[in-house]
Formats: sequence, structure tokens, C-alpha cells
Amino acid sequence: MKLYYKIVVALPVIFSQLIALIFIGIGIYEFGTGITGIALGELGTESAPGLKLLHTLDMFLFGFIFIIFSLGFSQLFLPESKLSTVLDSITPNWLHVKNFTELKLILWETLLTSLVLMFVEQVFKNGGNCNWQIALIPVSIFLISLSIFFIRKGEK
Repeated sequence: MKLYYKIVVALPVIFSQLIALIFIGIGIYEFGTGITGIALGELGTESAPGLKLLHTLDMFLFGFIFIIFSLGFSQLFLPESKLSTVLDSITPNWLHVKNFTELKLILWETLLTSLVLMFVEQVFKNGGNCNWQIALIPVSIFLISLSIFFIRKGEK
């Protein structure tokens, strides 16, 4: 039964790491195309290398969200495994997760940063014209920030 439990928990950890690598790979590709566009003098054209660089940051942050998720899951569900002891020694203190609330807060804060970058990217893509779909992003940023505030206030 213990082996079955470890396998069930290890699968989301492994697949989250793979998804993170995919997002980071896409970010590296977008970074290359953005830098190439800048080197070729495509600033101010339709290819918009600056937007590709913003998209690069977004992809890296999504990759980090999945890395944080997999690290948190392994620390919560496999605390005495060899993987968790190695991860505890190399991860910073702010990434040591003791319960789901801490994991949720770390993920929300990372998601907030991604949403801010996504909003800036969408505003630049639309030339400063905002519609109701783009306006949902700041509303969601506000609601998640408010949730974080109340959770932290409740902890004190």
C-alpha cells in the first residue's frame, strides 16, 4: 500500500516537472525569437520582439508555478523520502512548505506576477484599447490579492 501511495503522489510531481520544462523551453524559444527580432531591427513592426520578450517572462513564470507545485507536493506528501531531503537542502526557506495554505499562498503570489505580466502584454497588443475581457485580468488580480490579504490577516 505504501508503494502505491508513493506512485500516486509521484506521478503529479513528475508530470508537473515535465510541464515546467515545456513552459521553460517555450520561454527559451520566445526569448531567441525576440532577441533575433531586436538584432534584425524589427522594433516597431508587426513581429513586435518586445512583446515576445514579455511573453518569455510569462512562460518562465508559468514554468516556475509548476516547479513550485511539484516541490510543494513532494514536501507535503513524501516528507521522509530521499527526494524531499535533497529538495529541502537546495530550496530556499520561503519554498519550504508545511501545509496546503503555505503552498496555496506561494502559488497565488506567483500567479499574481504572471497575471500582471499578462495584462501588460495584452494592453500592448491591443494598442492601449481595453475591452471587457482584458478588464477581467485586473479584477482577478484584485480578488486574488484580497484573498491573500485576508488569509494572512487570519493567520495573525
